[in-house]
Amino acid sequence: MKHQWILSAILALVLTASFTPGALASEETSGSYVSPLECSLEIPLDRNQASDVLVAGHSWERARLNLENKGTEPLYNVTVFIEVPGDLDIGMSPQPYNITEDGQKITAKIGELSTGQSASFFLDVKPPASIEYKKRITFKILAVYSGETQQSEHSITIIPPPSWSTYITILVSLLVFFGVLAALKRFGVLDLFSTIDLITIALLASVIAVVFRYLSKLVNLGWFDGLVIAIPTVVLMIVALQLVRKPGTATLLFTCVLLISMVVWGSHIMWLGFYLAEGVVVDLLVFIFRMDYADRRLTAVIYGISRGGVSTLLFYLLYAPVEWKISYAPWYIGIQLALACAGGLVGGLLGYDTAVKMSGARL
Repeated sequence: MKHQWILSAILALVLTASFTPGALASEETSGSYVSPLECSLEIPLDRNQASDVLVAGHSWERARLNLENKGTEPLYNVTVFIEVPGDLDIGMSPQPYNITEDGQKITAKIGELSTGQSASFFLDVKPPASIEYKKRITFKILAVYSGETQQSEHSITIIPPPSWSTYITILVSLLVFFGVLAALKRFGVLDLFSTIDLITIALLASVIAVVFRYLSKLVNLGWFDGLVIAIPTVVLMIVALQLVRKPGTATLLFTCVLLISMVVWGSHIMWLGFYLAEGVVVDLLVFIFRMDYADRRLTAVIYGISRGGVSTLLFYLLYAPVEWKISYAPWYIGIQLALACAGGLVGGLLGYDTAVKMSGARL
């Protein structure tokens, strides 16, 4: 009898424990409320740039507030109040809604939103000229409709302007440049280049810096600009390697490309490190492959892909943030890296065939 009471008590506890979570869940479900108004903020609008990231010292960026009625009934007298962080300057352009600006506060009267209807309006923000450290700031958004209110927040990150990075990049580029010159002179590499070699390199560099760059600007294929310029550049690089056949050929070629670009296009001296990296990585591979000046189709392809990968990563991870103050999205960098490597592959194959024919014609 005693055991029956114990078993009954245990069974009661088990049943109570089993039904209690369900009861609590049902109470929470019945008590939960889903707002019919969906509100989101997009900044910056350029899909190529990293989302919710601004660079201090950059120009105006455009943001967009999106509203959508997800409910089953119309929403009346929809009004949105946005409190913009004090770190940002605000600019408003003419729009179809009644929008007023008072200091850091923006009021937008949207009106009625039918079921499934969406609305959006734009605002321009400008990050501060300079900040010491990376900073997280928050937009506070209050939406009022049909006698109800809805609050939300949207945080973004402001990155310090890379002004010191600019000077450091220039200094490192110059140190590398003079270091390469000193090494070439120390080992007598410069004496290996004949007048014909220098003329050949200068002519090929002129075509890369002037003709190909002009054509890429003229065609303007957007995402595929890197592919357009990579293929012919790698072709002429392989041609230079096979025709000149001297240590440091690629480095000298791309250094000449920069010097010509500075005269013709006004390129900044800070890009010296970028062009040096293109040449140095190829010359290092030539040395690693036992002075193989793209004499095989495989090495020509490896040189082309390596040049494309190094130049793309260096540009999007260092020079674009430093020079243009743009933080690109990782997926966009990945696409450009793939296109650059594809251009290096095609350019390596075409460059090998072209160089073999030109070498045969020279002989």
